[in-house]
Amino acid sequence: MHRLFAGLLSLLLFAGFACAQGGAQTQRDLIDAQIARFPAETGSEAHVYFLGFAGYGEERVFAEEIKLAAKVVGENYGSAPRSVLLLNDRRDLSTYPFASESSLGYALNSIGRVMNRDEDILFLALSSHGSRGATIEVSNEGMEPQPLGAVTLADLLAESGIRWKVIVVSACFSGAFVQPLADNHTIVLTAASKSRTSFGCSDTRYLTYFGEAFYRDSLPGATQLRTAFETAKKEIRRREKEEGVRASQPQSYFGPLMEEKLRAIEQRAVPGRETGKTQ
Repeated sequence: MHRLFAGLLSLLLFAGFACAQGGAQTQRDLIDAQIARFPAETGSEAHVYFLGFAGYGEERVFAEEIKLAAKVVGENYGSAPRSVLLLNDRRDLSTYPFASESSLGYALNSIGRVMNRDEDILFLALSSHGSRGATIEVSNEGMEPQPLGAVTLADLLAESGIRWKVIVVSACFSGAFVQPLADNHTIVLTAASKSRTSFGCSDTRYLTYFGEAFYRDSLPGATQLRTAFETAKKEIRRREKEEGVRASQPQSYFGPLMEEKLRAIEQRAVPGRETGKTQ
């Protein structure tokens, strides 16, 4: 009887998880629901769209970092009503669509269809563990681990047709993402060089060192993305020296056309922020 009860309990738990996780169509529906809330495009000004990807669900730090990134980028660049979050988070298996290669591709293509791809900008933020093989980890409870590579990400972006991009990769060895993604229409920022680890990836934390320095401390209210990144780099290096750890060496590539386009938006007033001033 005890064995039968245990078997029934396991079956019920599995069924509950499967229901929460849902199939591919359920994941698409969750993405569609976020996009359905986008306001209609008005006027000729370029808009910023935000897509967040938290890859490793077994530690809360990555989901929390992407949630903060969505908030801060929304406040700085007016992307709040045009945001999509893909989150692997063992604490919540139903609110947000899962972060996976297939959901990322679907979200990029869906955003690409509603945005003005000749004028609008995509701000893509990814946070996860990284490896030397130019990949970030993608896993969640009940999900078969499937690394997302830099070349695959570049292919997904090309398929979406999205032209103007800011891409931030917060992960160890994330500098390996720069070369496959860099072009004149793209800014790429990473938490580390291709041969160095970054720090703060732990289930006991809400933000990585990079997340704290960049999203929490430098980017809010910043008048230029480049300035915010350079400030974050200095703070990260100061902290690493203080703790006696090997420098993570965050990397950047500023595509000249993308930086010029972003500067026009940075000079344009958005709610809660005056042009050319920080609060």
